[in-house]
Amino acid sequence: MVINRLATAELLERSGQSATVVNARFLRPLDQSLIHPLCQRINRVVTMEEGALAGGFGAAVLESLSDQAIDVAMLRLGIPDQLVDHATPQQSLEALGLTPAQMAVRIQERFACGVATAMKNTAPMGMAST
Repeated sequence: MVINRLATAELLERSGQSATVVNARFLRPLDQSLIHPLCQRINRVVTMEEGALAGGFGAAVLESLSDQAIDVAMLRLGIPDQLVDHATPQQSLEALGLTPAQMAVRIQERFACGVATAMKNTAPMGMAST
């Protein structure tokens, strides 16, 4: 999924928004020493995961930030708590709005302009991913 995160960041860069991509790689233990300073510096976070949003990586990041009183604008992208129809992986990503182009649009809509961080957990604009 990190490839989709990098592609999303590239689309954002082309539209004039800078993004930092962090490959968090795992949910536990959460790398707070990496995530917290980035979130404080950038002040906007997008988490991206192929798993469920409920109880997932984005929820763990949100909880960790809240516990430390770190207030940032945040967008969590992943699978909502609903039944997902059987399909190919690509069809599922498209139906859930998780292709790079779809995620870039959602990020731009949430954060009209500026810098973000993305994280991937396989998770902040910083972008993060799983």
